Amino acid sequence: MTNTVMCRVLGPIEIEIGGVMIDLRAPRQRQLLAVLSFAAGSSVPNEVLAEHLWGHAALDQPGANVRVVVHRLRAALGPHSGRLLQLDRCGYRLLLTPEQTDRGQFTELVGAGMRALADGRAAEAVETLRGSLALWRGQPWGELGDSPELLGARTKLLELRELAIEELQAARLASGDTAAAVAALSEAVIQAPYRERRWELLIVALFRSGRQADALAELRKVRRLLMTEVGVEPGPALRDLERRLLDHDPGLLLRDMSACAASDRASGTLVRGFRAYPAARQAS
Repeated sequence: MTNTVMCRVLGPIEIEIGGVMIDLRAPRQRQLLAVLSFAAGSSVPNEVLAEHLWGHAALDQPGANVRVVVHRLRAALGPHSGRLLQLDRCGYRLLLTPEQTDRGQFTELVGAGMRALADGRAAEAVETLRGSLALWRGQPWGELGDSPELLGARTKLLELRELAIEELQAARLASGDTAAAVAALSEAVIQAPYRERRWELLIVALFRSGRQADALAELRKVRRLLMTEVGVEPGPALRDLERRLLDHDPGLLLRDMSACAASDRASGTLVRGFRAYPAARQAS
């Protein structure tokens, strides 16, 4: 237990060693840790570290100033600093495996949850995807600025989080927990109204709850939203769903709705009574 390390970046930066939270009081210590964790084990030169720590303000000796902050971070990390924070000829790096970061754990859990759903293990998928979302406490690397590289990584993580939210509800539907899915999806479409996948899941959840009129009303609502605010028709998945609702397609009542198989996303085919939403492929 004494060697266990966990660095959390899905919210305010934290590092825990041996079950004890390290007290990083100084803002620049937290910024330094955030930069190094973002680099995911790669060396970060002094000039790059200095820019993150002090912005574009000119520093006569960036290396010397960075070393002061590094020294203070080492002191906070205690005897474990030697194996965690290393200096090489290119700069400083933080030696952590993906399993020692909430970022790595989140990515792994989302993948495992989606595989479980695709394999028909809906209950397992629910627990796994819930666990992945529980890791989030706020914006990733909030201590840092908005450089293009950082924005790209942050956007990718946020997109994967949105996907996990949606596939958690797909897993709930597949496990028969329709009421919980309806409640969560009713909020989810408000938070991200242009993500058609959420509307698709909500409409099916309402239909499976015996609320066909409400399901059709939601279809009209999303069509009006997209046409009025974006100027586009709903995508093929929603259009196909509308046809199936009007035809009273019994396939929509299947409980084992596994909507996440990667091969089915690529082909856009029906997956156990439900069509995978192709836009979800954007996250990886």
